[in-house]
Amino acid sequence: MFDIAIIGGALTGSSAAYHLLTRDPTLKIAVIEKDPQYEFAASARSNAMVRVVFSQPENLLMSRYGQQFYGDFPDLMQIDDERPPLDYHRGGLLIVGNDAQQAEDIVVNAEFQRSMGCEVEVLAPGEIVRRWPAMNADDIVNAAYSADAGWIDPHGALTGLRKKARALGAQYLHGEVAALERDGDRIESAVLADSHKVSARWIVNATGAWANRICKMAGFDIPVVPLPRMVYYFETQEPVEGIPYVRDGLGVGFRQEGRGFISGITNFDVAGDFCFDVNHDWFEERVWLGLANRVPAFERLKVINSWVGHYAQCLLDGNMIIGAWPQQPKNFLLATGFSGHGLQHAPAVGRALAELILDGGFQSIDLTRLTAQRVVDNAPYPERGWKA
Repeated sequence: MFDIAIIGGALTGSSAAYHLLTRDPTLKIAVIEKDPQYEFAASARSNAMVRVVFSQPENLLMSRYGQQFYGDFPDLMQIDDERPPLDYHRGGLLIVGNDAQQAEDIVVNAEFQRSMGCEVEVLAPGEIVRRWPAMNADDIVNAAYSADAGWIDPHGALTGLRKKARALGAQYLHGEVAALERDGDRIESAVLADSHKVSARWIVNATGAWANRICKMAGFDIPVVPLPRMVYYFETQEPVEGIPYVRDGLGVGFRQEGRGFISGITNFDVAGDFCFDVNHDWFEERVWLGLANRVPAFERLKVINSWVGHYAQCLLDGNMIIGAWPQQPKNFLLATGFSGHGLQHAPAVGRALAELILDGGFQSIDLTRLTAQRVVDNAPYPERGWKA
């Protein structure tokens, strides 16, 4: 019998185990993971952005904690004399506005972000070109620049966090949950595909894009579906250096990665099913045009590698759902629907799950507006402007 069984052992699940055990080392925690090599985990296939430029205080504060957590990662994850390194590139983020509405969103959001203590600049096209001469700003109205934004090595974060959680006492079980056993108003256990039963006082669903499958076993549906997102790694014939992570108002996003860059466009029309097959025509038809428009040197590039990751897309409003579902077992908690924000919010979400279990409510950041009650009430709470 465990105190807590966490279904899903990637960043969110491992963060929950870590935060629980740092507060109460006596807890018996099982983390159930069907993909222990994390070959298909969204955490490992993420673009790994960490930013505070959000329009809602909850998302901004969660990302701020994520910045602190990943910034202190070697110290927090230290085991004996071993301090796991984590590549954290604070290369900055430029959010581009290409029309009047996007430009207005940038200005309004920047005012809010600065009121929350964030350093965000609103730049005119001329200033963009002055700072980054490789960029074309002919079709830009304005842009928001956040110098402290950056990206991390997602696999390093995932493996370091899992190793620390295990060192603290979490037991990682390799298996796939096939059923949940319910007794009245409680979920008593998770039954694995090999018939092994994992019983616990609390069950946490931290399976990301797979979360609705687990929720159906508990007897209800959630508006979260997988959204495949293709990512392409490319290199250029001539060097292009010093450009921040750019999120273009026309859809394309790109950032430096080693000797080259990674890029992609989120196609929200394909939300609903898992697909790990890369569509190379999508790069030729959609991505490359946007890249070459923003950085002329990208007209001459070569795609070296490509892969597909999956957002846990919340169809209601693009924001996460955390906590118990109304009128469902109160000992069954979920954290999903991150819609592209999972990596940067995982530290704060793990802490919030620990607070729900150990304190009975949110303590560090009030995430009440991100609970499932808004889904039941059909009251969307979306971000303003760029979402993911």
